[in-house]
Amino acid sequence: MRFPLKALFAAFPVLVLFACSSVEISHNNASLPRHHLPNGHFENTDDSCPPIRDTMEADSLVPKFRTRMYRLPIVRGNEDLWRDSTASSAAWIGHSTYYILWRGYGILTDPMFSTYSSPIQLVGPKRGTPPGRSLDSLPNVDLVIVSHDHYDHLDRTSIVKIFNRWNHVKFAVPLKVAAILESWGIPSKNIIELDWWDSTIAGPLKITFVPAHHTSRRGIFASSAKSTLWGGWILERPTEDSLHTTKMWFGGDLAMGDGSYYKEIAERFAPIDVSFLPIGSYKPSRYTRVHASPRQAAQLHLLTKSKLSLAMHWGTFGFVYDRLEDPPKDLARARKELGIPDTAFYVPKHGEIVPLFR
Repeated sequence: MRFPLKALFAAFPVLVLFACSSVEISHNNASLPRHHLPNGHFENTDDSCPPIRDTMEADSLVPKFRTRMYRLPIVRGNEDLWRDSTASSAAWIGHSTYYILWRGYGILTDPMFSTYSSPIQLVGPKRGTPPGRSLDSLPNVDLVIVSHDHYDHLDRTSIVKIFNRWNHVKFAVPLKVAAILESWGIPSKNIIELDWWDSTIAGPLKITFVPAHHTSRRGIFASSAKSTLWGGWILERPTEDSLHTTKMWFGGDLAMGDGSYYKEIAERFAPIDVSFLPIGSYKPSRYTRVHASPRQAAQLHLLTKSKLSLAMHWGTFGFVYDRLEDPPKDLARARKELGIPDTAFYVPKHGEIVPLFR
């Protein structure tokens, strides 16, 4: 009985991570936006999310955990950019966590500094590569942006530590995620909760929550599936001379769907100066129903006319079927086939500080 019990504990957070509701609910309220369901849940309007049985091979999860543990190099350098109030940079912490220092304004994306992607820090998908930069090493954090509620993107320990160190910080989250943070002791005055296409001001930035084809779920029961919204973020800031606006797109966790979400993002915001795009968790091919492949990420780079894209969502946790070398190798192939320079869609190392807007 020992192995099945381990399998159950190990599989639980990953089932939560990838789970999609298969319940069909018809719309009967014309006043609701299309992605809002009458029961208070949400849905993708560009395409349907597949049932979990079509997306996962749960009986293969535990062996994959054991064979996917790895530690990638962590690099240092470019710390002078953190001491220059006029400079802008992005440091890859790991997975979907970037630390962006934008002319002195500090931003964390989907902060995940914990060892396990799980509701319990004892079991579940374990981090192979430690955080590229420790939370304590960061100069300042003024804004946290969260894409959705999956455990590898919304981590309680990380959120609470951030607030305890920088209690002025604002947390920008999707609809119905505020309640989760409040249950952890984050004051409502520190939380910004937005629907798709809603915008507000956060410090020197205009932030807009934008659609992404994905899903949400934190509980073990189907009723928790899609009960909170998911998406990405557009961040805008005037240049120092105030003559132009610089734009970033944090894609969060996304799949291509039919592409209509991203076409609208491009219509509204292209060209994008810096995009943060996921390149992992796409094998076998059915996983692309919830995660973009490197080639699809490269297509999004072109669609949004991104001047620079930085890769994420790979090489950190061992809960996927991708081989370690697959995401960067497949991205390199896509760059070559699509005519994208290597420096235009870059894959940073853990801990690497990349200068922006140069």
